[in-house]
Amino acid sequence: MEGLNVMMKAAREKGIFDGIPIPNTNISLSHLFYADDTLFIGDWSTKNVSNLARILRCFHAVSGLKVNSNKSRLFGVRVEFKEVCSRVGPLGCALSSLPFTYLGVLVGENMNKKKSMEADN
Repeated sequence: MEGLNVMMKAAREKGIFDGIPIPNTNISLSHLFYADDTLFIGDWSTKNVSNLARILRCFHAVSGLKVNSNKSRLFGVRVEFKEVCSRVGPLGCALSSLPFTYLGVLVGENMNKKKSMEADN
């Protein structure tokens, strides 16, 4: 996974993949790793989706590791579901919508609510 981390950092630095800027910093968030899970985070654009698909194909070619498309989902935040449908093709994964659970935490609901942080929802 270190190889994928290096590829994503290089892609971000070269403007190939646009992450999400963290306010009041010079940091742009593009991916998170936890064990064998990866979460890609980026600006909503055709360029980002297409380039992420290319990065993942290159990663597969050099490492032999492949994304499990049965476990992968594409989400659009503040994006119409119809638009998400139009961009999922290059990634070959399923569509989903907010909220969703990631590592036992509900994501995409009002995160200020205590119930959002409870794992048994």
